[in-house]
Amino acid sequence: MRCKSVFWAVFWLLVSFTGIIYAAEIKADSRIAEVTVYPDSAIITRFASVNLESGDHRVVFPDIIPDVDENSLRVSARGASEVKLFGAQVKKEFLEDVPSERIKQINDEVRKLEDEKSGIEDAKAVLSEEKQFLDSISLFADTQIPEDLVTRMPQVSELEGLLAFLSVKLKDNFSAHSGHKFRIRDINEKIDILRRQLAEISGPGKKLKREIVVDLTALSPVTVNINVSYMVRGASWRPIYEARASFDTQELELISNGIVRQNTGEDWQDVEMSLSTARLTASGNMPYVGSWLLRPRQPMARKGQRSINLASNMAVEAPALQYEAFDGNELSEKSDESVEAEFVYTQPREKGTAVAYKLPKKVSVKADGSDHKLPISTQMLSAGFEYSAYPRSMPCAYLGSRATNAPDLQLLGGRVNIFLEGDFTGASSIPAIGPGEEFDLYLGADESVKVKREQIEKKVDETIIGAISSSTRRVVFKYKLTVENYKSKKIKVKLFEAMPVSEDDRIKVKIQQVSLEPQEKDWKDRKGIWLWELELEPKAKIEITYSYLIEHPKDMPVEGL
Repeated sequence: MRCKSVFWAVFWLLVSFTGIIYAAEIKADSRIAEVTVYPDSAIITRFASVNLESGDHRVVFPDIIPDVDENSLRVSARGASEVKLFGAQVKKEFLEDVPSERIKQINDEVRKLEDEKSGIEDAKAVLSEEKQFLDSISLFADTQIPEDLVTRMPQVSELEGLLAFLSVKLKDNFSAHSGHKFRIRDINEKIDILRRQLAEISGPGKKLKREIVVDLTALSPVTVNINVSYMVRGASWRPIYEARASFDTQELELISNGIVRQNTGEDWQDVEMSLSTARLTASGNMPYVGSWLLRPRQPMARKGQRSINLASNMAVEAPALQYEAFDGNELSEKSDESVEAEFVYTQPREKGTAVAYKLPKKVSVKADGSDHKLPISTQMLSAGFEYSAYPRSMPCAYLGSRATNAPDLQLLGGRVNIFLEGDFTGASSIPAIGPGEEFDLYLGADESVKVKREQIEKKVDETIIGAISSSTRRVVFKYKLTVENYKSKKIKVKLFEAMPVSEDDRIKVKIQQVSLEPQEKDWKDRKGIWLWELELEPKAKIEITYSYLIEHPKDMPVEGL
């Protein structure tokens, strides 16, 4: 009898110390608390608070919808007393339930996007035909008007009307074509995301169920705040900017926004969000530095012969990416005595080289692939404004600004919507700009500054004396450049012109008369490109005339004349 009592005492003692072995799983009621979006993926952080007795436990985060990159899985925990973590893993289970309704929905969305893309492609084709027509008019004007000058002088209204027509139509055509191109790119990205989802759920008649399992030990009863983080596909972001320029105050307000879209299968509701420039799918290794060897060309291997790929033999496998997870400090109230969980296994932290933008407030993003425009930053910059014009190509003066980026802000390259004095004037772009770096930004054409290029004379000489024909053709051209300032303030204008440059010794070019010498010839080592840097008072006008002689063999057609 005494032995039996000792046996049961030992049994219950063992059970009390080995509760972990027989403890039931704890289903965590988790929510998405933080998201870091990358250009081609996202890191999701889920938060849950669970009450634990002392001992070992298994906490389960059920119903993980998107495909999880298991190499990126990370867990952290914090409680009022010591907690030890023993790792986390993704558990998968196949179910026979086929989500046919979701498959039909995705197919319908893909079909709708493809129909929209087809319509845009048709519109682009129409724009291309319109561009060809406008180019033909421009070509006709370049050839016919100079010929007409020999026999008759076209009316000024005719020339101005033609130039204005071409200017407006070409700008509208370019703007519409660019808009269609950006829209087609967005549609292709949405279709790719939907097709990846379709491939995942319409497999061999089975549905994949995922859950994340966390093993830990509490040394005493405690409420533990647990965060699990993992990388998913189907999410992306890109920058877009708004530049609001004021010519009067010489200021430029640059507003940075992020266009976020996601189709991961679950909505992000009221989450802390950061936008990162890193690409998690790109290798972090520097390419192999190999010698540059020159050798005789080897004959190509015949079919069936084995060839050696040196590059594949030298490839280095990239290490799995790991990162520091969100610690949940802002998501739950806890005492100052809370203790960070101790890891039983090693977890190296990421040493990032990218830039992350932390959004100032919580946001919500639906998993429908639509664009969500989220504000990142705004800065008011002092800017110097000046105009640039190349009337040979387009009779417009383009307002540009030079500004200096904030010392603590990295800007990615992207599209910029331009607003001048409150009015939308078009779109531009900027490259990647570092903190404190100076950059130039074109703000569109300004109709208050008129620029014009006119051919005012053309003389052809093919004779020596009387009716004696010469083997050489001599042509004298004379042009006039005009810049007019109709603004109420003094302006600076950089005026560019291309002078003819011969690439053949038989073609002789001689600049004869220039009414105003340019500040720079062969601008930036571009042969024949002249630059005038002009300053115009309000209502002022500057005219520059120049002429040049071109001499070449009579029987030699010259390209470019």
